[in-house]
Amino acid sequence: SDPSLLLARRACYRFVALALADPRTGGYCELADPMTRDLITQAAEILRDEDAAVARPLALGERPLADLNPSKALARLPSSAGEFNELYEANFGLLGGSRCPPYETEYVSSKLIFQRSNMLADITGFYSAFGLQPSSSNPDRPDHVAIECEFLAQLLHLQWMAIQDAGPAAQAQAEICQEALRRFLDEHTAWWMPAFAKLLGHQDPGGFYEAIAQFLAALIAVERALAGVAPPNQCAEPTPIE
Repeated sequence: SDPSLLLARRACYRFVALALADPRTGGYCELADPMTRDLITQAAEILRDEDAAVARPLALGERPLADLNPSKALARLPSSAGEFNELYEANFGLLGGSRCPPYETEYVSSKLIFQRSNMLADITGFYSAFGLQPSSSNPDRPDHVAIECEFLAQLLHLQWMAIQDAGPAAQAQAEICQEALRRFLDEHTAWWMPAFAKLLGHQDPGGFYEAIAQFLAALIAVERALAGVAPPNQCAEPTPIE
């Protein structure tokens, strides 16, 4: 419930969402903005200085708190929106996307079709419970990594807003947001994003997306530690339906 931690975590999720969303949503301009660079640098510093943010033990694919450092990604950001779009297409287009899918349900066994459908419905239910839905102007599946990160950022923002009010109703709202974040992290984020990050790092070695992948893998470990979520007991890997 520390306001500075809530805002720092929100900034980290939004940074990852901007970096991994389709560039056609306009995220490049915000990533290249000096104010964004200052904000994410300060946010990461706040979390790296927080003892409670150290995950013990790390789960498969997660990275230590020291890797929650945006400097590599900021240094490797393409110099133009056009180059950023080309990089995105190379990694998430028709050829790259099958090796490193940015969708949660692609990491569920292709034999479990009904489980995939139920998972998508559950994700959408989380969003609807807080009056949210994916953008209609830039439509994508609700289980996209960027959309899930944006949702978690919004939960942290709502919790921060609630704790600004000392009333019992606001306190209850803050607790609802906190519990929703813990559940979503446990059920829909922590089990697959480290695997996705590892694949993304292999796909773009030495590049912007490798740096973002390392940042994301460290962020998931931080979030598990702060939310009290146990390490996943399964090894995720993509199994796209042919």
